[in-house]
Amino acid sequence: MKIGIVGLGISGLRTAMLLEKAGFNVQLFEARGRVGGRLQTIDEGNGVHYEAGGEWIDSDHFRCLNLLAEFELEGIQPEPWPKKLHYKGSISSEAHIWNDALEDDLRVEAAARELCRDLSTPPWKNCHKAAWDKRTLADFLNEHTQTDRGLWYVTAKYRSDEGDDPGEIGLLGWLAGYIHYLERDGDVMSAYRVPGGFSGLCEKMLGSLRAEPLLGSALKRISQDPLGVSLEFERSRARVDHVILTLPPPALERVAFDPALPVAKRCAIEACKMGRTIKILWEFDTAWWEGEEWGGSVLTDGPLQQTWVEACEAPVLCAYICGERAMEWTRMGDPVNAGVYELAKLHKEAPRHFKRGWAHLWPNDPYAQGGFSHLSPGYVLEHMEHIAPPVKRIHFAGEHTAMWTGFIEGALESAERVVQEILKTEA
Repeated sequence: MKIGIVGLGISGLRTAMLLEKAGFNVQLFEARGRVGGRLQTIDEGNGVHYEAGGEWIDSDHFRCLNLLAEFELEGIQPEPWPKKLHYKGSISSEAHIWNDALEDDLRVEAAARELCRDLSTPPWKNCHKAAWDKRTLADFLNEHTQTDRGLWYVTAKYRSDEGDDPGEIGLLGWLAGYIHYLERDGDVMSAYRVPGGFSGLCEKMLGSLRAEPLLGSALKRISQDPLGVSLEFERSRARVDHVILTLPPPALERVAFDPALPVAKRCAIEACKMGRTIKILWEFDTAWWEGEEWGGSVLTDGPLQQTWVEACEAPVLCAYICGERAMEWTRMGDPVNAGVYELAKLHKEAPRHFKRGWAHLWPNDPYAQGGFSHLSPGYVLEHMEHIAPPVKRIHFAGEHTAMWTGFIEGALESAERVVQEILKTEA
C-alpha cells in the first residue's frame, strides 16, 4: 500500500517513520523548501542560532522526550533564573511575586481545577457545559481575580501559553487543555530545549527514512475515488492509496477537494484559529543582563510582553509576543529596532550593546498564518469532534487535530492516531 504524506512538519515526519516501520511505502510532499514546518532553527553564524518557531518541551511531554531518546539526544534544561516581572513601573520576580498577584494566580488555578472535575473526555462530550463554550478565558480570569496587577499577571501567563489574547480563547477549550496539567508537580512547563535545535531533529527524522521528500510541492487539489487518491501539486501529480494531510487549517482551506469534504469537516477547518505569535531576536556584543543579576526572562505590561535568553554561544535575547499586540508589530517597518527601543525602557544598557536582530512574524507566514492552533469560543461543542476523523481515504494530522492542541506533543500524538487509522484499513 502506498501512503502519501503532505506536509513535513514534525507530525508528517513522525507519521512517515511509524508507517515505514510498519512496512508501508510512503511518498513525502512538502510545500516549503525545507522540512520542519513551524519548527525552524536559524543559524546566522558566529555562534548565533535560535528557534524561530516552536522551542520548548514540557517535562511531561513523553512523546517528545522519547523521540529525542530514539536519536540518542537528551533535552537541555534552561538556566534556572527567576523570571522578572514589570508592571506599571513596579518590578518583582516570580520567585518573589507580589502577594496580590500570587493570590489571584492561586485563585484562578483553584477555580480551574474545580471546573475540570465536572468535565468528560473527549471534550465535545460536555454538551451540558455549553455555557462554558460560549465564554472566553478572559471572562474567567476577570471573574476570579481581585486586583488589576493579579489580572495582568494571569493574563500575561496564559496568553503566552495559548499563543493569543485570552479574549480569543474559549473557556471550555482552555479547560480541556488544563486537564493535562492537573497531575503536574513542580517545574514542568518549558523544561527542555532540543540539543542542536528542532531543525536538526527534523533532519535526523528525515534521514532515518527510506523515502525521499519532494520539496516545493504545494498541494492544490485532491480527488479520491473507491480505488485511491489523486494529488495535484503546482508542478507534479501523484497517485496513492491513502493520503495523510498534516497541513495547518489555513493551508487546508486553500486545497480543492473532489468530492467536496463534508460540511462538518469544512466548517471545523474554517473555525480552527491560529495563534497570532511572533518572535523578535537581538544579538548583543555581551550578555549585559548577567551584570544586572538578571537571567534575561521577563513578563512585562509593555509591548514586548515576554523575553528570554536563547540557548546559543552568542548573547541573544528573544521576545515572544502574542495576540493583537503581535499584529501591531507585524505592521511595523522595522520591528527589530523598534524592539530595541522598547527594551531600552526596561534596561538602558540594551542599545549600547546591540549588534543585529531578526523578526519572525508567523501570522504573515504563507503556509501557517500563525504559530499554533487554539480553541476559540464555540469551537469545542460545534467543531472539535469533526477536525480529526478521516474522510474515506483522506486522513488528517497535525497539532490542531490532537488532544494536546497547540503543542509539539500534540503533533506527535496525531501521528500515532493516523497510523492506527491506516493499520485498521488493512485489518
